[in-house]
Amino acid sequence: MSTVERHGASLRDEYAEMTRQRIVAAFVETLEDEEADDISMAAVAKRAKVAERTIYRHFKTRAELFAAAGEWIEDNVFSYIPFTSPDELPEIFRKLCKRFDRHPHLARAIAMTRAGRRVRAGFRRHLIDQHRKAMAPLVRHLPPKEVRQAEALASYLNNVLAWNAMREDFGMTSAEIADAIEWALTTLLKDVRQRDAAAARGGRSGKSPRKRTAAAKVPA
Repeated sequence: MSTVERHGASLRDEYAEMTRQRIVAAFVETLEDEEADDISMAAVAKRAKVAERTIYRHFKTRAELFAAAGEWIEDNVFSYIPFTSPDELPEIFRKLCKRFDRHPHLARAIAMTRAGRRVRAGFRRHLIDQHRKAMAPLVRHLPPKEVRQAEALASYLNNVLAWNAMREDFGMTSAEIADAIEWALTTLLKDVRQRDAAAARGGRSGKSPRKRTAAAKVPA
C-alpha cells in the first residue's frame, strides 16, 4: 500500500470513528430527552444526522449500540470511581449524587426505562464485581447466604435506583440521599464485621459443646 493509500485509509477510519461516536452521543441524548421505554433508531439517526442504515453499518444489533452507549456514559457522564474498600462507598455515592444532579433526566432514564436498564447492564456488572471484591475481606467467615446478602445490599445501596427512588418518592435532595445512604452503608458494614468476627470465633472454638461435655465426663 502506498503512502497516499495509507493516508486515505487512515482518514476513512478516523471519519468512521467520528460517525460512530456521533451515533452513540445521539442515542444518549435521545435517551435523556424522551420518556419512551424504547428508543427508535429513526430518532437516533435524525439526531445524529445520518441515515438509519448508517447506524446498522456501525452497530450490527441494538444490543451493540446499547453496550457502546453504556461505555460512553460510564466514561463521559457518570464516570466509574474505583475503590478497594467498602468503607469508601458512602463518599463515592455522595460524588455520584452530584453527577446525577447534573444529568437528572439521564439518571432517571437509566434507572427506570427499559432502554436505560439495558444500557447500564454492562457497567452494573462491572460495579457489582468490584463490590464483591471489596467486600471479600469482610466476609471471610460468613456462610454463602450471608455473603450474598451483604454483597447485594452494598451494591444496591450504591446505585442510581436508590437515588431516583428517594428523590421521586420522598422528595429528598441529593445531600439528604447521600446522608441516608451513608447511614445505611455504615450500619450494614458494622453489622457485617460483627457477624464475621463472631463466625471467626465460632470457627476457632474447636470441639462442639456436646463433645466438650462428653470429654469432661471422662474420669481423670
